[in-house]
Amino acid sequence: MRRKDVVIALSLSLFVLAVSIIITLEEFTTVGSLEIRSLGKSYLNYSYNPWREDLTSFSLNTVSAIIWDYRGFDTFYETSVLLASIIALLALFRGYVEKTGLVSKGLSDIVKTSTRLVIPLIVVYGVIIALHGQLTPGGGFQGGATVSVVTSLAIATFSLDYVLRSGLSTRRLMLLRALSLLCIVIIAITPLLVAASLGVRAYIFQNMVKKDSPVSMPSHLLDSPLAGTVFFFNLFELLVVFSGLSTALIVLSLREEELREISRECEQYE
Repeated sequence: MRRKDVVIALSLSLFVLAVSIIITLEEFTTVGSLEIRSLGKSYLNYSYNPWREDLTSFSLNTVSAIIWDYRGFDTFYETSVLLASIIALLALFRGYVEKTGLVSKGLSDIVKTSTRLVIPLIVVYGVIIALHGQLTPGGGFQGGATVSVVTSLAIATFSLDYVLRSGLSTRRLMLLRALSLLCIVIIAITPLLVAASLGVRAYIFQNMVKKDSPVSMPSHLLDSPLAGTVFFFNLFELLVVFSGLSTALIVLSLREEELREISRECEQYE
């Protein structure tokens, strides 16, 4: 065994040991104050509170209630920033051409077979994380990031050529991302449109009824809390994040033959 391998093994062992000691000590010590601030108490008290329908979001997951209900504007701007960053990446690599038929065998047949079995499980798990975001820890971003693992796994196992032949091009992904973001906007202004037709007051990103607004999104689906806009926002955030991260993965995995088109276009501008 080489000395380098021994050093790496010892370093990892010491790291695991240190983390284990810290976690163990944390169980017997208290850091800071345990008192919850008034703002935090209001989130905990009203995230799911059937007795105060004008304040609750009917979301058992307090984090999802905060992200998409109490501070929905901030989350929408964060999603827009992610879209802008993907657009900037495409602008940086402008002129590239996605090509199929390039020689790339990928990994072994054993790895490919096991990957084909794992990919559907990853997709199902990611979708569940998103669609149950109002009930259990998770949400649209976490679900979208999980599903985008499929793209990176397919590129590494089968090749980028396989992903492109499957129809997962950056143009289609950007179209999906734009449509999903548009759906988020439509859901955000739906209470305003409904209120305008009824002649009452409503607000952008409104979820449940307010003291001065009777407009409400659906709170339950059968006997399961739906949390109104929280469920729909998580659904489309799943598509937004998946398409955005997958686009970045494909662009960053471009081959030399595809990147040459960028050089030719730059030469034309010089």
